[in-house]
Amino acid sequence: MPDIATISSIIGSVKAATDIARLLKDSNLSLEKAELKLKLADLVGALADTKLQIAEIQELLSKKDQRIFELEEAFQFKDTLIRSGDAYYDLNDSGKAVGQPYCMHCWETKHKAFHLHNEVGTTLNKVCPSCKTKYQAKQTQLLRVD
Repeated sequence: MPDIATISSIIGSVKAATDIARLLKDSNLSLEKAELKLKLADLVGALADTKLQIAEIQELLSKKDQRIFELEEAFQFKDTLIRSGDAYYDLNDSGKAVGQPYCMHCWETKHKAFHLHNEVGTTLNKVCPSCKTKYQAKQTQLLRVD
């Protein structure tokens, strides 16, 4: 799959071709001027469509690169979390769950770690700031190192 630099180069080449075609279209050649101008106008239109399509491909590649980065980051983070109760926690050196709980829903569906917070007005529930999933506080407690 072509990289961003290759696509940028293609866009530059297509732009140059479009400029040349416009120059020819606007010139006063005597060889069947109307037909030549019609064909060149078609060429300019086709090149413009191509430029738009390449720009869309460039945007798509950029989005895919961002998604790959996010997945690589989540993959590296994967081995540092462990599930305990209704949440995920950091691992200590001995492989036990410690620290503030992370949202189980966000981690399992989006591979994103968001710390749970106490629900406003009660200490019975914790809530994820991202997905708003509620958890019973007793199932998502702060785990301390023993």
